[in-house]
Amino acid sequence: MAFMAGCANLDRPEDTALYEQAMSGTHVPDQWTASTAAAAFSPQWAGFADGGTLTALINEALANNIDLRVAASRMQQAAHQARLAGADLLPTVGIGARAATDPTPGSAFSANGYAILLNWEIDLWGRARAQKLSGEAGYRSAEADYAYARQSIGALTARSWLAALEASGQLSLAQQIEGATDEQLKLVQYRRRIGKVSDMDVAYWSEQVAAAADVVAQREQARAQALRALELILGRYPAGALQANETIPDAPALLPPGLPLDLLDRRPDLVAARERLVSAYFGAEEAKAARLPAISIFAGAGRFTKDYSGLATSMQSWVFPVGASLAWPLFDGGTRQITLELRTEQQREALALYARAILTAMGEVENGLTGEQQLALRERSIQRQFSESLRALELARVQRQIGQFDDFDVLQRKRDLLRVQSDLMHIRAQRLVQRVNLHLALGGHFVAEPSPE
Repeated sequence: MAFMAGCANLDRPEDTALYEQAMSGTHVPDQWTASTAAAAFSPQWAGFADGGTLTALINEALANNIDLRVAASRMQQAAHQARLAGADLLPTVGIGARAATDPTPGSAFSANGYAILLNWEIDLWGRARAQKLSGEAGYRSAEADYAYARQSIGALTARSWLAALEASGQLSLAQQIEGATDEQLKLVQYRRRIGKVSDMDVAYWSEQVAAAADVVAQREQARAQALRALELILGRYPAGALQANETIPDAPALLPPGLPLDLLDRRPDLVAARERLVSAYFGAEEAKAARLPAISIFAGAGRFTKDYSGLATSMQSWVFPVGASLAWPLFDGGTRQITLELRTEQQREALALYARAILTAMGEVENGLTGEQQLALRERSIQRQFSESLRALELARVQRQIGQFDDFDVLQRKRDLLRVQSDLMHIRAQRLVQRVNLHLALGGHFVAEPSPE
């Protein structure tokens, strides 16, 4: 019975049990607190009207991104490690040969032979099977990490593309503001020549033109940096040559987030954390079984030949060794017990990391839902500002036609409109970035994922 108590438990822990153990003491609501929508979440990327440009960029990033290559290599390494972990379940077969002579002077004795040997450690206590199960769980975690890396690269590409679109749009608006400000300066200079304004007014508007030119330079730099960042994600050389002149798309309708517990199986990073916990569990079970005796059986077949100087013929014989062995170190300096304690602590760490990953994921969703709602409200407010600013510009043009306003006043209203338009462009880009982040947080992907083989 003492032996059986030390055997490895080869039953995989239930996912529900792992979740309950990880989240012990933490209440998780049945629905998201930031949303009352009960409809199921669709992981397929609905996206926004982009003319197919974003999809093409994401596909290019998934094909060429260097970080994704690293993740793919790590997944393959985990696959090899899983295969190595199961090697102890199979017997080892080897071949050996020997040749010897008697070094004594005057002696003419020699012996030689060869044999094929098979050795197999019987996995009586489940050590090798637990090692194999640990390796397989490690591979599944690496596989999930790779899937999450693909989703993250898709989201990063979308965010970078939106940043490039906004940077290009903001540059255009800044150039228009600079042009309007320069026209105002020319009007002020004309007024100075006819004595209607002072040199102080000219100096002020000259400063305004310089400030507008500085904003244009900043926008040009931001655009170049955004394009280079996107090119790096795509695996291209960062030359800043990518074109991003499309208009920022409109935000799609609010998406249903589903239920909190749906994340556990939908988000690959949570699956990876859970599989690392399973791997650590079987690692501890392997260490537990390793404290028990190792029992092996062996068998072989060989042929040996002996030659003596006093005999006319050689002596030849076939041998067929068969047997068993038992190895049980009585004292190993505490190595096996310490290994078990180490694996147990690694299991506790994996459990805590799983709990942290769950809470982090749920926090990302709650923040994403709240952020999307708040940004939608802000966009409506800025849209009202834009409408009123546009109306003010139209009224100023009418007033100019009847002589109550001049060109300077119209240009001022135009500059005001362009500034509000800049704010509106920024909030729209923020909403789309927030939608990308929320889609990623909910476990969605951005391209059609390959079917498992």
